[in-house]
Amino acid sequence: MEGVRTVKNKLINIFGIISFIVLFLTGCYEKTDDNRLKIVTTIFPQYDFASHITGDKANITMLLTPGSESHTYEPSPSDIAKIQQADLFIYNGGESEVWVDEILKSAGNDKINTMRLMDYIKPLEEIHNDNNHEHEYDEHIFTSLKNADLLLNAISEEICDLDKPNSSIYKENTENYSKQITELDKSFEDMINSGKRKTVVFGDRFPFRYFAEDYDLEYHAAFSGCSSETEASSAAVSQLITYVKENDIPIIFYIEFSSQKTADKIAEASGSNTALLHSCHNISKEDIKNKTSYIDIMQNNFENLSEALN
Repeated sequence: MEGVRTVKNKLINIFGIISFIVLFLTGCYEKTDDNRLKIVTTIFPQYDFASHITGDKANITMLLTPGSESHTYEPSPSDIAKIQQADLFIYNGGESEVWVDEILKSAGNDKINTMRLMDYIKPLEEIHNDNNHEHEYDEHIFTSLKNADLLLNAISEEICDLDKPNSSIYKENTENYSKQITELDKSFEDMINSGKRKTVVFGDRFPFRYFAEDYDLEYHAAFSGCSSETEASSAAVSQLITYVKENDIPIIFYIEFSSQKTADKIAEASGSNTALLHSCHNISKEDIKNKTSYIDIMQNNFENLSEALN
């Protein structure tokens, strides 16, 4: 997670943008003749769920640029305008999206139809390596397939209320996607329960606590949560190398958009291989072009995790 100073600086910058955009909102937002629902999301999972629910019957925008780091995102004036003009604004909540509160406060919270997805699940408290943090909650709720199904259905209900004439289509699309999610969840459960081991090692940050909780997986990682640190300590790397050797761990995981340096270092020293476990926070431009879905990403995670545990 980002440090307190970084978050404060980000809020100062954002507040300045908001002060400007509120005055000139209508002049800087491009109007269209598209009468479809306008749905704005902050990150990929919401974008994917809304897209599968609505098909071609909504105009859906993801604010986070494909291929970029979600934890350092700051909204542009045009992003804020899109939020202001949306029929529905879906955001995750959590430390990375504290900027949303300032935007909603400036606009008047009752003027924007919003969904804060962390309100729809039971959040897990963030784990830190020191005692200098206030209570924070792990924002990576979408790494759990069980949570994903809850969020999909919650978004669907909201969209159906906003566009009742198309609600039967939305409900059918939701049921189809929900079935895929629950079937994949069962596949993960069966694979993990029958695996030779139930421990994963990450030479990287670890945004998979909800996923690990679902299947009682144990984990060891170079960084806690989504730490803002960029270099793992020598002690942490040494401990992981020792653990991997002693327990014959075949795969060292890294996450999307990672430099992979720490994972490579551990793998090279221990004779293991490396593989991606994707947290779904964001996807690449190529993935967007190929219409890669949440299910596609989690299916690939299934293959890589199966190799690691068996």
